[in-house]
Amino acid sequence: MQQYTRDDLVAFIREEACMSSKKPITDDMDVVYSLGQHGDDADEFMEKYFDTFKVDRGDYDFRRYFFMEGEGFISHFFQKFILRRPHSLKRETMTVGMLYRAIVSRKWDCEALSEKKYY
Repeated sequence: MQQYTRDDLVAFIREEACMSSKKPITDDMDVVYSLGQHGDDADEFMEKYFDTFKVDRGDYDFRRYFFMEGEGFISHFFQKFILRRPHSLKRETMTVGMLYRAIVSRKWDCEALSEKKYY
């Protein structure tokens, strides 16, 4: 079984998120805002992440960390007030550190990885 390093993760992020080699990548960087992963791009990024690093998806839920493509204030208003469905604009922050800890443990475990930060 291959052991992946943090450098492997950094190389993956640089390629998939098109980040310059001049910009440092730190563990506290946010996948949504710092790496620019939203909607369909975030979904593709995470699919490639799980496949590349052979991380078991465990209890990973896309909606816990990301908005769906086109989801925002208008869709929130429609869901919550017109359709009367529970909906929130609050999402848990996913960091580079969380991605690396999941690689080390080889499984996505929301409770173990959670940093309890929200945006």
